[in-house]
Amino acid sequence: MLLGPAQSTRIAVFLMVKTLFRNSLANILFVTGITAPERRGRGRFSIATFHRVLPEADRLAYPFPGLVVTPEELDTFLSYFTKHFDCGDLETQHERYLSGEITARPLLAITFDDAQYDNYKYARPVLAKHRVKASFFVPILAVERQELLWHDRLGFAILSLPKQAQEGQERLMQILTATGLAIKASGNLVSDVVSASKELTLETRLQLVASLVEISGTSQTPEFARLMTFEEIGELASDGHEIGSHSMTHCLMPECDDRALAYEVAESRHVLQARLGKTIATFCYPNGNSDARTALAVAQAGYSRAVTTTWGSNGQAAERFQLKRYDMVAKRVQDSTGNFVPALLAFRMSGFYPGLGS
Repeated sequence: MLLGPAQSTRIAVFLMVKTLFRNSLANILFVTGITAPERRGRGRFSIATFHRVLPEADRLAYPFPGLVVTPEELDTFLSYFTKHFDCGDLETQHERYLSGEITARPLLAITFDDAQYDNYKYARPVLAKHRVKASFFVPILAVERQELLWHDRLGFAILSLPKQAQEGQERLMQILTATGLAIKASGNLVSDVVSASKELTLETRLQLVASLVEISGTSQTPEFARLMTFEEIGELASDGHEIGSHSMTHCLMPECDDRALAYEVAESRHVLQARLGKTIATFCYPNGNSDARTALAVAQAGYSRAVTTTWGSNGQAAERFQLKRYDMVAKRVQDSTGNFVPALLAFRMSGFYPGLGS
């Protein structure tokens, strides 16, 4: 439904007032110390999550810009974290927390999902600058085959098709309709399709990806979007960073039968240990999807902990195979001009922010 000028104006004014109120409240809470990380994080264990780290030009060409921080934004995040938290990789920080170690600042772990090459090229030097160790989670087959993860292949294909004039748009909609996808338009077709695809069976989802890649001609990986090699992952390990498993195929784990589930968690650990000559202690659920059955499989495979994408920090009683994390999205902690607002990040991580867990 199209909105009239008056309705559009009212909505714009409402959103502006809402943003001003939120930012003002965040600043008041921060100045008064109510959301100070040293206060809200005391006795808790926090984990920050990043995905891609790309220059702005590449972020604009990537199908999911919300998953991207620029090197400059990562630098800003790490400046904030090292000021307010005791930072390190997940295995080290979690073991310190479980041991009951008393620290001057709350413990926080820095994690990167998906083993993207940009993590090696851009995140590595920023981490070195701040003298921070992090954890990197590796999807084994994607790295071995140097093949983009399914959501990236789908995303690049969808971005490409509408550029092929009217025919490309029509072919896209025909395939989506034939697959039975009901797209709830939010203004971002790529995100809408990927979200809806997660409700498909594994076979149907992969068939959809293959069909769209074929007709779009996007089988070649953009150089900036590739995954790390095992040699590059090994260099990160040599730097002292933790390497963890992100499964064999980056599947949605609860949809796996028991045999496939054992393969995803046990074989990925075996491959990484053989490749790196190190014990692999941490697992990261692809897409954050987990349940009691997947958590049990991870424990039985010999891991010491696993992380989800559920928002929040962790107490001593937290289930160690379903740890919560804070997903870092740059635009959500910036003002209208793109400047980082520490009070907003503190507010979002405080447990007081509406709609976000503690």
